[in-house]
Amino acid sequence: MERWNGKQILDSTFIAKSLKPRFEESPEYGYGWWLNEFEGEKIFMMRGHLGQYVIVLPEKNLMVVRLGHLNDEINNVGSLKKDIFIYLKAALEMNHF
Repeated sequence: MERWNGKQILDSTFIAKSLKPRFEESPEYGYGWWLNEFEGEKIFMMRGHLGQYVIVLPEKNLMVVRLGHLNDEINNVGSLKKDIFIYLKAALEMNHF
């Protein structure tokens, strides 16, 4: 993760620290990543404007990217868009080959 074309671009210590809770009172947030679980899998994600997401399932070596849009029919579940769970489930199913 911290290498691009064989060159180290991020310190591995920073990466490890960014994936752990930053504040005791907010265990769901690391350093720039939201930390969570989905169907028993640890995930971390970035959430952006208009429902943009980058979701990483590190144990599966899998990344899901969702581009945002203005469709108000997609309801929120907590602070996540409901369709995120559809994408995660499909990514996990496709990853079983």
